[in-house]
Amino acid sequence: MKKTTQYLAMSLLLMAWSNLSQAQRRNTPANTTTTTTKSAAPNRAPSTKPKKEVDEENFNSIFSVGITTNTNSGLLGGFMVRKEIVIDNGAARRQMHYFNVELVNVDNYQESTLHAGGNGSGYAYGKKNYLFALRPQYGREISLFRKSSDGGINVNGFIAAGPTLGFLKPYYVDVYYGRGYLVSEPYDPNVHSINNIAGSGGFFKGFGNMKFTPGINIKAGLNFELDAFRQSNISLEVGFLADIYSKKVEIMALSDNQSVFTSGYLTIFFGGKK
Repeated sequence: MKKTTQYLAMSLLLMAWSNLSQAQRRNTPANTTTTTTKSAAPNRAPSTKPKKEVDEENFNSIFSVGITTNTNSGLLGGFMVRKEIVIDNGAARRQMHYFNVELVNVDNYQESTLHAGGNGSGYAYGKKNYLFALRPQYGREISLFRKSSDGGINVNGFIAAGPTLGFLKPYYVDVYYGRGYLVSEPYDPNVHSINNIAGSGGFFKGFGNMKFTPGINIKAGLNFELDAFRQSNISLEVGFLADIYSKKVEIMALSDNQSVFTSGYLTIFFGGKK
């Protein structure tokens, strides 16, 4: 009886161990799968969004200085300082605020150069005053064509306007007064003629005797930004400008004077972007 009981107990233990082993074997694949799934998750390649490319045209402002020539001046007409501020860089046609200050010399179209004695010093016969125009301007600039990523030229169109501050400086001539006595004095048509003028009296004389004449100006044109270094800016500006003064400006003593001056101009700018 005792042996029978021991046998039954051993049988029950073996059956229980067998059932436990089978249960463990059934659970092992599921646990392995779960573990594998969990461990595989960190190794999965993370989803990446396309990075936004850095555009070298994405700037906020351009500051430039320039030299200009125009149809109412000589080869060197004057100087300009320009500031362009971007309104919206992401617009299909980028727009900018256009701030410009220029100082230029304005000639009368009837001016001509004579030479004393036929081959001596040159002077503008009949010229009574220099006219210097200081023009602060504000306008709007819009992109017409933008260069590709491979390079090229940006083309912008603009229109600007502002006051014109006209300054008249007396034109000096050197005059003979007998026995080689030479005097530099403001040109006076009642006193000076081709018989006693020896040449121009010098540009820097008479700045203390300047007179002021106010006016307004308007201009329009195109700006061609040449392909250059990323942070630099080299551009050509071509356009048309009109000055309207409050009265006739006396540049010439022996010719008709005017209150409206129109000109075409060309300016080369050197600057940088920020």
